[in-house]
Amino acid sequence: TSASWVVDITLIKWPEGTEGGRAPNQNALGLDFRKQLPPLTITLTPAMTNVITARDGTRYNIMIVPDKGCSVNSGLSSTRGGKLASYMYTPDGIGRDRLHSPMIYAADQWMDTDWDSALAVYVGVMKRVLDKDGPDGVVFSCFDHGGAGGGFENTWGTGKLMFSAIQTQMVRIHNRPAYDSECHATREMGVGELNNSYEDAELADVIVAIGTNAYETQTNYFLNHWVPNLQGGTIDKRKQRFPGESIEKAKLIVVDPRRTPTIAIAEQVAGKPNVIHLDIQPGTDIALFNGLFTYVVEKGWIDQDFIAKYTKGFSDVVKANRLSLDETARITGVSADTLAKAAEWAYRPKASGQMPRTMHAYEKGIIWGND
Repeated sequence: TSASWVVDITLIKWPEGTEGGRAPNQNALGLDFRKQLPPLTITLTPAMTNVITARDGTRYNIMIVPDKGCSVNSGLSSTRGGKLASYMYTPDGIGRDRLHSPMIYAADQWMDTDWDSALAVYVGVMKRVLDKDGPDGVVFSCFDHGGAGGGFENTWGTGKLMFSAIQTQMVRIHNRPAYDSECHATREMGVGELNNSYEDAELADVIVAIGTNAYETQTNYFLNHWVPNLQGGTIDKRKQRFPGESIEKAKLIVVDPRRTPTIAIAEQVAGKPNVIHLDIQPGTDIALFNGLFTYVVEKGWIDQDFIAKYTKGFSDVVKANRLSLDETARITGVSADTLAKAAEWAYRPKASGQMPRTMHAYEKGIIWGND
């Protein structure tokens, strides 16, 4: 799944030069700093603080900390999220490079301007294009997520401007020529894109991680949702959610040419016997999946009812992508025995008869590396 995460934070702001006290009723965190706090009570680092200047000239200290009540991060702080306060505009520090006014390109250089002038140019050019060429004469090139990158999925007004006000179809995002998924071919197999929730990682029997180093790039997702399942901490939750199914501690399969920190940590929390590292040769992902696909179909580990209801051309896909495990091993560099073991973990029906609940987490290593 893609790397756009929405989490809750707490912003604390107080006038510069003032300070709270150590007692719980004297500070905004409600913590008792008169004694040693228990481990991991709260994450506080210098990067979570800053001094900003309001429009009226008043200077404030700010602190941005993760919210323990947030079900996404449970108070954990990632590298990026833990620096949010640092990114706020200040005349000094890393925030000084942030734009604080519109800019217009004139006389071969970018120049500061005011909002009225910038909007007059924007609206004037937009009206001229719309009058001459219609809505599809306006092309937007944007990021789909990411604040400073102009991600319109995070800004309601941007999407409304493009699709409701201007009504253009000509919108491209990220690394592709249209506003579409990077993995649209999944629809042919009956699965929509980005259809998971964070909780799926807590409920899965097996997690297959493809081209994603989750600990380093999706830290809170990994620590707060993958790790508890790999430790066996969600077994009771899974038993309640899926009565009658065989439930064991989750297993992890990682597809990555490198040995990453994600793998090392998973081996510690889940135990090495519950982690498989498919260290394929770079660029051989398609062969890997074709080989696993062929093996699983031959074993009969497929849901015929689902295939009949939600897919098209399944038999053609089987014929076109047939690849033996031996050939797959030759191409990928992973032994046939290891490939068979991974297929059994992820796709062989459970002892209770149900198909395993396998979550596939894929990221840029497969999306942009193979398309």
